[in-house]
Amino acid sequence: MTKIDNNRIQQSPRIVLFLVCLGLFMVALNQRAILVSLPTLTQVFQTHLTTIQWAILAYDLTIIGLVLTLGRLGDLFGRKKTYVGGFFLFILGSALCGLSQSSAQLIAFRVLQGIGGAMITANGRAIVSVIFPTTERGKALGLTSTAFHVGYLMGPTLGGLLIDTIGWRWIFYLNIPVGLAGGYLAWKVLEERLEQRGPIKIDYLGACLFLLTNMSFLYGMNQLSQLGLHHPMVQSLALFSVITLCLFIWTEVRAETPILRLSLFRNRLFSFSNLSLFFVTLTQSAILFLIPFYLQNIMGFTPTQMGWIIITNSVVIIMVAPIAGWLSDRFGSRLLCTVGTCFLMAGQFFISFLDLDSTVVQIIIPLGLVGFGWAIFNSPNQSAILGAVPQGRVGAASGMTITTARIGGAAGITLSTAIFTYGLTAAGLTQLQVGSPESWGSSPEIFIKAFSHTVFIINFLALLSIIFSALRGEKR
Repeated sequence: MTKIDNNRIQQSPRIVLFLVCLGLFMVALNQRAILVSLPTLTQVFQTHLTTIQWAILAYDLTIIGLVLTLGRLGDLFGRKKTYVGGFFLFILGSALCGLSQSSAQLIAFRVLQGIGGAMITANGRAIVSVIFPTTERGKALGLTSTAFHVGYLMGPTLGGLLIDTIGWRWIFYLNIPVGLAGGYLAWKVLEERLEQRGPIKIDYLGACLFLLTNMSFLYGMNQLSQLGLHHPMVQSLALFSVITLCLFIWTEVRAETPILRLSLFRNRLFSFSNLSLFFVTLTQSAILFLIPFYLQNIMGFTPTQMGWIIITNSVVIIMVAPIAGWLSDRFGSRLLCTVGTCFLMAGQFFISFLDLDSTVVQIIIPLGLVGFGWAIFNSPNQSAILGAVPQGRVGAASGMTITTARIGGAAGITLSTAIFTYGLTAAGLTQLQVGSPESWGSSPEIFIKAFSHTVFIINFLALLSIIFSALRGEKR
């Protein structure tokens, strides 16, 4: 493995930043495009909402379970190989997703995509954090956020256009040329820098326990919406997740090379920044998961029209994120993150009042507010987390931020599904109608009521993100 000359890599930080942005762009493009395709996939595979949501959850669970481990392995064995390998695994997973003939196949191949996505996202941000000095880290991370949201911007529009023209499978096929180009360039440009020499012991047990904890907890939340709190399976999964979490903590305290060094959480800036990130992503994902069904099944928009509406918040993020990152380099994260979470909560509050008579303008304004809040929050928050740990731990810290975000996102989807389907059932819809989005259009008033109540309830959790942002401590 090539030993890196630190001065040499600092001569081309912009090229490295471009490659990281390209990887994040590809991951975001695919993630956002499949969100728009959910109503279509329920029809193509003749399945229910609670089944097809696993096309998203399987990807999220894989990233949640492995990104921390893969980020740490990048610290130990070199970020270049891990990052480049992520490109090619993501390409392979994309090709297989496009060839899927059933919902089960699609969900299985999304797991492979998730492994590649975890390798790209954890190590990409770690590479940027190491290359750029503290005075420029926030701005650089702001640009990675912009690249990610350019993918978000193009995802719904491109996904909707592909669905309406040549088919949903091309949502995955388009990843192949982008991934091949990015992987090849990264292999040629990036060089390795190893933080540790000599024999390395990998914490396999900790990695497995972390994966089991998150999968059992989140699957239990998914089953909660269908089986109820008192069902033996739900209770067993909850108990199992608690046991594996305790074993994970016990293992990490004793491991020679832990996947997650628990002492990092003694740093209030690190721990509170992660907590605020968790509640921000939980509320955002919960609400954005339901928006496509509101727009397509109730309001009657086509996938293309729906894509143009949903990209509003990404447009705002692209414009604001680099500025927020630049400001965080000068003023720290506390004020910016607190203001950002307030804007985000306000936007979600207005979303809860959408109804059958809402105009396009009335829909895009709160989506824009949510995007503005996220842009002000995210780059400063990322910079605070990565700046709070030693350089040899930035891969693990980067993995922790993604793990936190993915846990929040997956928890938000399962929570919104539970509250929303409960609302439909309480209003008198049968289980068959609740599980079939096509039938919701015949009872739009019931859908709107359940939708509004779900968004309103979930938005209260955004208060916690405001509190943790305000109490995170000093900027350094």
